[in-house]
Amino acid sequence: MNNKFLAPFLLSGLTLALVGCGGEKTTVHEDPYKGVVTTSNGCDANTTEKCSGFFVDYPIEGLNFDCSSDKINHFMTDEEGGLASGGCLIGDKVKFYLQGEDSSRKISLGDVDLAKIRPLKVTGQPATIGLIDIASAMTGKDPLTMTMDDSTYKVMVGLVRVFQALGVNQEANQVGDIQPYELSANKKNELKLLAEDVGVADFLDGSYVTKLKPWVDVSTISEAEAEKVAQKLVKQSLVNIYATNFLIFSTNSVDIQGFTGKSDLNTKNESIANMYLVTDRQGYTTGYAMQWVGIPQKIEGSAISDSLLKFLLINQVSPQKLNVNAQQDWISPLTKRITKPLVFQANSSSTDKLEVYQGKLINDTNVTGTEYMYKQASGSTTGPTDTTIYGKWRQNLNGDQLSGGIDIYKTNPANYLDKKVFLTKNTVNTGDKYYFPLYANLTFTFDNKEVKPNSQTLGIVIDENGDVRTNLGVAGALNSDTCNDVDPTTYIDQGTGVQQYRIGTTGTAYINGSVEKSITMRMILANPVFGSLDGALVGLNESLVVSPTPVSSDTDLSKVAIRSGGIRLNLQRLINDQNVNGLNITSWNGNTTIPATWINLQAVYQTVFNGADANKDKLTDEQKEIAKRVSGAITVSVPKCYAIKTK
Repeated sequence: MNNKFLAPFLLSGLTLALVGCGGEKTTVHEDPYKGVVTTSNGCDANTTEKCSGFFVDYPIEGLNFDCSSDKINHFMTDEEGGLASGGCLIGDKVKFYLQGEDSSRKISLGDVDLAKIRPLKVTGQPATIGLIDIASAMTGKDPLTMTMDDSTYKVMVGLVRVFQALGVNQEANQVGDIQPYELSANKKNELKLLAEDVGVADFLDGSYVTKLKPWVDVSTISEAEAEKVAQKLVKQSLVNIYATNFLIFSTNSVDIQGFTGKSDLNTKNESIANMYLVTDRQGYTTGYAMQWVGIPQKIEGSAISDSLLKFLLINQVSPQKLNVNAQQDWISPLTKRITKPLVFQANSSSTDKLEVYQGKLINDTNVTGTEYMYKQASGSTTGPTDTTIYGKWRQNLNGDQLSGGIDIYKTNPANYLDKKVFLTKNTVNTGDKYYFPLYANLTFTFDNKEVKPNSQTLGIVIDENGDVRTNLGVAGALNSDTCNDVDPTTYIDQGTGVQQYRIGTTGTAYINGSVEKSITMRMILANPVFGSLDGALVGLNESLVVSPTPVSSDTDLSKVAIRSGGIRLNLQRLINDQNVNGLNITSWNGNTTIPATWINLQAVYQTVFNGADANKDKLTDEQKEIAKRVSGAITVSVPKCYAIKTK
């Protein structure tokens, strides 16, 4: 890796295949005054070019919808891989409603504009249509606050009450829990019992409760209970991995920002950086960035352009790690804008800090730093009229002031957690067993045998929200033999007084017949308290390219990439056999199960710096040790204090 600069990732989520959707499925609606006949869930985004696949965040199979480009056929959401899925042409308006085949009675749910949700198709990432988007389509207004004074939020809460009541009626879920269920043809045919149609006006004035009573008793779900579910759904829209990635450059000159900037003073310092963040189900974000700051020195004989000269800093300046302590709601789930500066610090007690303070999610996949990237993400041929959507950062560092732009990629969304796996006291009936909060010990083994000790065991807890925190012990121990609750505000262990930390969240629950009941996790360890594990990335399901790679269609990234593969915790024996020693943790490659592993971004970049000829003779012991911690394996066990509980 001598005299080479690192080029991690290849536009990540911005490999925006400008493919669309097409290919309708044939279901003819012959009598619009009787009802609607539906037998499919729209076009197939996987096999047709102009189809935009989507799923509704509340997982209801049988939700009716029409695509504006199709004047004949009618569709309904179908359960596919645990998602309530559908598909319409790119740019369609999707009309949602509930209606049976035997009657014209319906509940109208508005026309959602796909062009606003997902203007461009992103291969492998269906658009998420939230109940908040449906409510916004009904009122014609964007939500501004999550209070009942906001008409759009009020309508969303009403929708939640209806869907919760239907689920409880089917015994699909407990009040407050989100679980999939089917609105059968028979149930929708019972809409003929209504005296009149129900629409947005009824949700605004509250009359929907009375009007729907012949079909479902909405009063069984209180407004306060529905609000909690509504807030959970809104926050879930931001449960993702957020990354900036160095790009693989072609010979074309394009305005790509990345995470770069320069001094606002006269120091001539330039900055490049890369970051990985994870946002959990409570809206807290943790993670870290790696930054290089200095005056880049051009290598004699190098043909590198002046605009790319800053990337030579990777070999010329030792990388610095900047941590993000758990911070809530840096991106507003309603406006998708950065509303609270996200703070990075090398030392929590230092006054020096870097803040990402401006930007807006475009296409629900990217914060863009330049006009070029905005056009790529939005499909627009012109730049935005509102330039405050661009990603911006600023920093105070050792008396210098730096600033610049940032491109952020949002990937790996989370989903509801199936009650067949995620069993808490809130998801089971009285007398049933439940397993979460789940206390576990993760043992990290280092691939480099020179690391001493060669393994470290970290105590973790998957809590009742589906988020992951530490279970640290006293006197600096990374694990504990006690299974205590924490103060929800301070995160201090209520039994030992030890400070605990948010480190990640769960993605989804996975069920494979009688073989597997597992839950996926993603975690980032970004605090000196973790010692030699500080900087470990677990379960991000992302790739990091670590050697220069030409841009071409046949580039084999697997030969130049280190991967933070996805991981899942299998609870099959715990749930089926009540065996607390029956946990195992694995990763996957397609349909093949493989060992669970971790990587360390800090160690990867330190390795690159250490490998440069100019640096080899002046490395510190700390730099040498950090570089040894690039990767390793993970195993799992259960602490003795953990016990299965009964409600």
